[in-house]
Amino acid sequence: MYELIIKNYINKLTIDDILNYAKKENIKVSLNEASIIYKYIKEYHDIFLNGNPDTLFIELKSKLSYEVYDKCVNLYNKYKNYL
Repeated sequence: MYELIIKNYINKLTIDDILNYAKKENIKVSLNEASIIYKYIKEYHDIFLNGNPDTLFIELKSKLSYEVYDKCVNLYNKYKNYL
């Protein structure tokens, strides 16, 4: 059930949603970083939800600033525990 809700949300997700969420969470994310996060969510959401995203996080670590990467990992771990 949760997966269907999440997939429907991801289908409607925009880069502006990522920028607005980051602002709400006091995360300074650039447009480029938001675009990278958006791409990874859209393309790899199944791996983030059901697989082992370690290699994806390694890739993201080299593409995002330390602060943004750290916040992404922390938020992923926080929300992954709810599933």
